[in-house]
Amino acid sequence: MMMNYENLDLNASEKRFFYSVAAATGLFIGWLFYNSIQIGIVTFVLLTYLKPYYISYLLEKRRMELLYQFKDFLYSLASSVSMGRSIGQGIKESYTFWLGTYNEDDYIMSEIKEMINKMEQSNARDVDLIEDFALRTCLDDASDVAMICRTCKKTGGNAAEALNKSIGLITDRINIKKELSAIVSQKRLEGRIVAAAPFLMVSAIKLLSPSYLEPLTKTMEGRIVSTISLIMIVLGWIAIEKVNVIEI
Repeated sequence: MMMNYENLDLNASEKRFFYSVAAATGLFIGWLFYNSIQIGIVTFVLLTYLKPYYISYLLEKRRMELLYQFKDFLYSLASSVSMGRSIGQGIKESYTFWLGTYNEDDYIMSEIKEMINKMEQSNARDVDLIEDFALRTCLDDASDVAMICRTCKKTGGNAAEALNKSIGLITDRINIKKELSAIVSQKRLEGRIVAAAPFLMVSAIKLLSPSYLEPLTKTMEGRIVSTISLIMIVLGWIAIEKVNVIEI
């Protein structure tokens, strides 16, 4: 079965994780800012509307993991073609080559296995399979490889030389993406720590000196101030997340 990289139905464990985090966060906010379980439940319901963003996060994580695995696949494909194999033979040899490194259920191994099955059972052309892979995964780097393979097939060009040169450039670009992703992840973690600081400070005050925050939870004016503070914290967190989004 071909993996879907554009749509995702959460499995049971992913649903449990999402709703557990949403419930814990909602009840925590209700207790911290309003001292109210009812408001915590309402907050939990509102947080469940963030489910599409959670799915988008999982899809992006899946695509990035596939991209890094795809880089390894390119190395073996270029190596096989350089030794005189066809692109289809290179795909078959890649599965055997990476079987000890990756598990059979890893994304790239599932994709390669599916390509091999289609070539053997329905005589699908190797270039068509790479193009289909590029379309389904929405990976620009895979689209570039598909275009190079298609051009070499049509013009009778030196596929080995073209693949080696282009794959070198593509893998360099993927490596840059990986390095940049690591830097961004570190900055995003730092930003999230900063965003979590107000919650930690208020939690400490509420635990150590509950009476100090009673005016914020027992009066209408206090609840308005708490709501405004919460909104500002959330907006700050959203701003931090957007700043750390970098496209290559």
